[in-house]
Parts: sequence; C-alpha cells; structure tokens
Amino acid sequence: MAFRPGFRAYVGLDNAGGSLQNLSAYFDDVSLPYSTEMLETTTFGSSVKRFIAGLSGGDTVSLSGPMDVTVVSHIGSCLAAQAAGTAGFSFEYGPGGSVSGQPKQTCEVLIAGFEPSTGVGGRAELSVTLQIDGAVTTATY
Repeated sequence: MAFRPGFRAYVGLDNAGGSLQNLSAYFDDVSLPYSTEMLETTTFGSSVKRFIAGLSGGDTVSLSGPMDVTVVSHIGSCLAAQAAGTAGFSFEYGPGGSVSGQPKQTCEVLIAGFEPSTGVGGRAELSVTLQIDGAVTTATY
C-alpha cells in the first residue's frame, strides 16, 4: 500500500471567470465531509434500531491556512461574482496530490464563509467555508 504525506494535497477552486485554479500553496488544512442522513425505521416490538438511507450532501468544505493576498483576492473576486449571480464554483480536492492514480473529490460549491483572523502571538490566518451544492464525485487523476 502506498501511503502519501499530507503536504502533497491538491486544492483547486474556480476563479470568478470559471477556470479551476490551484490554491494548494495557500492552505494547510482541508476537510471535505460527505454525509447521508440515516432515517430510523424501527417499529414496535423490535429490540434493535433499523435505518434506511435518506438524502446525501448538504455538507460544507473547510479550508484554512496562512493569510496571503493572492488567495484573499481570489476569494474576494469569487464572492463578488457570487453576489452578482454566479451559480457556483467547481472545487477539486486531491488528498494525495494531483498525480496519476491518486483519488480526487470534485463538487460544485458556493462560498458560505470567509474569515481572516490574527492573534498577537501567531500568524495571520484565513478560513474559508464552502457549501457543497449537489453531489461529491470521487474518481482518480
């Protein structure tokens, strides 16, 4: 089994013009959950719970890292395009990098949160929250 270090991760997000841009150099933490609601179907007389799968999705992608003017400008332009009516942006995540054979997740997103922060003893930080709109597709590069 070939394990991959986290520093090789790939993060891509469309710019305001709809072209996927490599933003890997600007984030150091990514989380892309994809959940399915579990609907309980337990009936009277049963001593164990039973479930069926319900709706999937509705999750949010979390990105964070050191604040950089390039990514702040990128996200700011996307927010302006979103406010002007852009339907959404493509997002691509490769936890093992963007090389052949590595897994990737792709989805359409809206920018739900943009949070710069600083502390007197640390670096300036940036957190971005993306609302997944539709399904997450898993494939390989």
